[in-house]
Amino acid sequence: MRKTILVISAFLSMCASALAQDSFKPGWFLDLKGGATYTAGEAAKFFDQVTYPTIALGAGYEFVPGFQLRGEFSGWQAKGTVIDRQEYQYKFNYVQFNVDAIWDICNSFKYKTSRLFSPYLFAGPGLNYRFGNQQALEVADFFPPENYLWQKPVLSFTGRFGAGVDIRLIDALHLEVELVDNVLSDHFNSKKNETDLKIGNWPLDFDYNLSALIGLKYSFGRAGASKRAAEAAAAAAAAEAAAAKAAADKAAAEKAAAEKAAAEKAAAEKAAAEKAAAEKAAAEAAAKKAAEERAAARSTEETVYFVIGRHNIRNSEVQKIQNIVDILNAYPEANVSVSGYADIETGTHAGNWVLSQKRAENVAAALKKAGIAADRITVDYFGDTKKVSNVPSENRCSVMVTR
Repeated sequence: MRKTILVISAFLSMCASALAQDSFKPGWFLDLKGGATYTAGEAAKFFDQVTYPTIALGAGYEFVPGFQLRGEFSGWQAKGTVIDRQEYQYKFNYVQFNVDAIWDICNSFKYKTSRLFSPYLFAGPGLNYRFGNQQALEVADFFPPENYLWQKPVLSFTGRFGAGVDIRLIDALHLEVELVDNVLSDHFNSKKNETDLKIGNWPLDFDYNLSALIGLKYSFGRAGASKRAAEAAAAAAAAEAAAAKAAADKAAAEKAAAEKAAAEKAAAEKAAAEKAAAEKAAAEAAAKKAAEERAAARSTEETVYFVIGRHNIRNSEVQKIQNIVDILNAYPEANVSVSGYADIETGTHAGNWVLSQKRAENVAAALKKAGIAADRITVDYFGDTKKVSNVPSENRCSVMVTR
């Protein structure tokens, strides 16, 4: 299997080896071939059934690349053998006309008039006319009675298939080598075949002629192909040179225009970059100033004072909380920290801790009630561990700082 794949791959590579496809010109052709024919029979030795010469004369037409039709006359002599106590050989004459469909394999993939080897396959029906069976009639006594010994000329249908190779000598003249298998009537060589092959009640009894032929083929359509190809190549080269010159001129003009445009673009980009840098520096300075002003505006502090031992917010302190609310509403990015304190001069340490916590939490609750989100408020408390003032009454407070 692997060898078969390699052979097929090599064959397809050979068929596709031409880099460019030639222009195709349909046309007539003539061929003349000669060779030898083996007629299947009962002779002990192969060459006892071989006759020569076999002549074939044909004419055809190449319609499209790779497909041809051919009408061909062929024939001369064939042999038969009858066996009684010994072999008796006899010759008879025949002529055959076939119409073949030919598939030029490589040129159907890529047409090339200069291709050296072109393998092809062919098949087609035909008529077989046989005559001159005198030698068989002379040994008629040795034929079994059920055989088909004929006396008068006989005409019958036939078919054939084969393979060949076309070898280019010059554009129009080619050497052809063919192997042909002719499928003939069982009456062809006067002998009846023994077979078990049937289609329904019809036995598949055939005689076979195997021919090997070699000869010459003249193709009118391919005459002068090299000259036409050279002229076409010269015209294509001239057109290509003109196109190359035009392309070079266009490229030079485009290059000059591109260089000018690039220089203008570079100058414009430099000016724009300088302007953008100046604008960016001015914008950054303005943004910095605005940020500083905004930070200063939103950074404020208010202190809510409480009565000794109490944590409720007095009416006099409510405006301070509102001031912080106004700042936070004006600056949505600002946050507030609330710290609770207690006076160390009064109460107990534990009580002051709880008292500072409630003071801070009450202020935070008032901020939330005024609409400030909880995640913007940080609450802390220190009891009497820290002081905001040396005046005892000023340590009873909650301090709000925005930032």
